[in-house]
Amino acid sequence: MSQEALERLREASVRVFGNRYRAELMEALAAADEQGVCLGDLAAARNAPASVYQAPIRALLEAGLAERLPRTPGERRRWYRRSDNDRLWQCLEGLLRCLAEQSVPKRVG
Repeated sequence: MSQEALERLREASVRVFGNRYRAELMEALAAADEQGVCLGDLAAARNAPASVYQAPIRALLEAGLAERLPRTPGERRRWYRRSDNDRLWQCLEGLLRCLAEQSVPKRVG
């Protein structure tokens, strides 16, 4: 994703989800395989501090949209994957694509 598209997604995420990084994390979860997403790896790839994904992952876990994977022996990183609700995630993927493609207008007044 280009930096411009990433910024559009972040701006839309604030307006739609109330958190600048939630849509970005959801997009990563939607695109991930069974191994899931490591927040530290995502942060490194997106040039952001890993801490910005903590509140969004907590919210997704509480909503049942994501799950924390058990740690494998010797693995220090924590992995998350999307829930098994494929129908819901298909809808979310479409929404996330739209958000990344266009800016969400700012509220007036």
